[in-house]
Amino acid sequence: MNSSLTFFTLLAVLTLSASTSHSQDARRPGGANASFATREFRGTNDQTVRFSLFTPTPRGDDKLPLVLCLHGSGGNTAAANVLASAEQQKKHPCVVMAPACDSRTEHWVETRFRRGPEKRSITQELLEALDSVVKEANIDTTRIYVTGQSLGGVGTWGLISKYPDRFASAVPVCGIWSPEDAPKMNGVAIWAFHGDQDPTVPVTGSREMIAALKKAAASPEPRYTEFAGVAHGSWAPAYATPELWDWLFSQQKKTSPAAK
Repeated sequence: MNSSLTFFTLLAVLTLSASTSHSQDARRPGGANASFATREFRGTNDQTVRFSLFTPTPRGDDKLPLVLCLHGSGGNTAAANVLASAEQQKKHPCVVMAPACDSRTEHWVETRFRRGPEKRSITQELLEALDSVVKEANIDTTRIYVTGQSLGGVGTWGLISKYPDRFASAVPVCGIWSPEDAPKMNGVAIWAFHGDQDPTVPVTGSREMIAALKKAAASPEPRYTEFAGVAHGSWAPAYATPELWDWLFSQQKKTSPAAK
């Protein structure tokens, strides 16, 4: 099956499922809990992005890593609340950013794989908002990470294909992207997750991306975990994998990305 056609069709399915999600105006962006503050940022393109932000109590002058968590079409990201928990913060203190994307009218990233009404990419205002948090929260710019589930998994793949210099590592969960973009992701540490019984985003999405990365001799070598018997909700076992977080926070860019 043509990979581009598969991706094209799956984004249409993800978009359709978004019509059942409830308004994000009544809750914190990304489904974040009460430990997060709600922020709003207006980009230079005059577009606004809302996001939830968790900032731990400062520990001296130590710079902290930041994890960008992209939600699925239902508006929730499991990763954000896991990372903000007391247990995780004790072991891996970090700033957590969970932005909102109205998946009925917007995509996380620009993509040619679209069906139906044109949707606007929020990448510009999202990355400008990220830059503002990096400056404000004294972030270690060599340790900025991105993860996302479902539609957010698509966004995770898309961001590292276009902006690999910005992220030390990426954890796409039940996502999909165009395999021909694999060489562009070199230098980003990747650990992908998927359920082998996923009826929404077929597991071939992750399998083909990992195969393409290996064919491109991507460095570091990508990691992949496939959960037997698991359907679309593979983010639950993925984010409950203790080794994942130890691995994630051990990743570091050799040099900070150029200032944007």
